[in-house]
Amino acid sequence: MAGAAATVTAVSSCGRRERDIVDAGMPKKAKRGRPPPPEEVEAFLAAAESSLARRFAAKYNYDVVKDAPMDGRYEWVRVGP
Repeated sequence: MAGAAATVTAVSSCGRRERDIVDAGMPKKAKRGRPPPPEEVEAFLAAAESSLARRFAAKYNYDVVKDAPMDGRYEWVRVGP
């Protein structure tokens, strides 16, 4: 065994090789296609922003769209000019 190189493969307790485990966690390369139309992107982002504003208003009783406090469990006090 003087000139032979030994290859060692670590095996986990379930019998899978480490390389298989690492490869399983890596995302596959996505096929490149055309990007979605700008109208679709705008609609998606508007829906996400609206949802976020509603959740924030429900939690903190503050309307971020109108930049005004609402009635609820918190009392908002203006600080500064």
